[in-house]
This record gives sequence, C-alpha cells and structure tokens, in this order.
Amino acid sequence: MPQWRTGLTKSLHASRSMPESRYFQLATADKDGVPYCRTVVYRGLSDDNKLIVISDTRTEKYNQLSQQAKAQGCWYFSKTREQYRFSVNATIVTESEDRPIIEAHWAKLSDAGKKQFLWGEPGTPRNNGLPLQIAGDYSVAPEHFCVILLDIFNVDYLNLRGNPQYRELHRRDEMGNWISQSIVP
Repeated sequence: MPQWRTGLTKSLHASRSMPESRYFQLATADKDGVPYCRTVVYRGLSDDNKLIVISDTRTEKYNQLSQQAKAQGCWYFSKTREQYRFSVNATIVTESEDRPIIEAHWAKLSDAGKKQFLWGEPGTPRNNGLPLQIAGDYSVAPEHFCVILLDIFNVDYLNLRGNPQYRELHRRDEMGNWISQSIVP
C-alpha cells in the first residue's frame, strides 16, 4: 500500500465525525484550457488506488473530463490540518461500459441522492422556483448516471501542524511503484 494511502486512511478516520471531510475539490479544464473547480463527494478508494466519485453525463464535469482526462483533486482536512493534492487521469464508466459497477454505486446512494439524478438536466433553467419534480423511476440507475475513477499518479501532501510544517511528494513511476520524497514546505 502506498505511503500516501495509509496517511489518507488515517486522515479520513480522524475526521470521520465531520461530514465535510468526505468532500474534496476537483479541478478540470474545458477544451480552451479554462479551469473549473467544483466540490465532489468521495465515494471510496479502489483496490488499485483510484478515487471514486459519481456524476451525470449531462454535466460540464463529464464533458471536460471526456475531452481532457488529466485533472487535479485537492482535499483539506481541517481537524488534522492536512492537505492532499492529487494529480489524476480520469476514466468515466457508464452503464453501457460496465453495468455492474454502475448498479453497485447506484445501490449505495440514499433515495434522496438517487432522486437528484432525476430533477432534470443540470444547468438548464428552473421552473419559476417551483419545487423540482422527479422524472423517472429511481429504483434503477438512469443512463446518464456515471462513475468517475480518478487514477492517481502524483500526490503532494502537506501537514500544516507544527513549525516547520511537513511536506512530501509521492509519484508513481512507469513500473507502477510509488516513490516518496520529503521536501521543504
């Protein structure tokens, strides 16, 4: 297990009582290179060290990652004062590519979470501020539901506790091995 993963597991455990610790920022770029940053919900870490998030194929995030798979995640844990910056390559999994993975992640969502995927197309005008209506059956994943696997190839870790602070870089080499180096913060 990579050293950064052990640290991340400890950070998540130490912050488990804080719901906001399950959110991190994901930065992407559009076709013109304009950056976009949004908050996403951490849905787990795969056995092969990929961060898992879910999304909707009708969103800008999906379009941006489809055009440019390179992205960066930034995760700050206020309780432990630690920051992880992940450089990643995104792979988007849709229903047509891997139905079992879609069904597994859909099943983990609450009913309220599932209903959000049936409110209508993200980014379109809302009906005069009226309550959003559910359009469809949320017992099955809609075809626009997707899972995004963020394949981590670089981790920049910073611990802001103490003086001096502590920072280390972790990178995956071409053989898949993780190399770690302590650096000046």
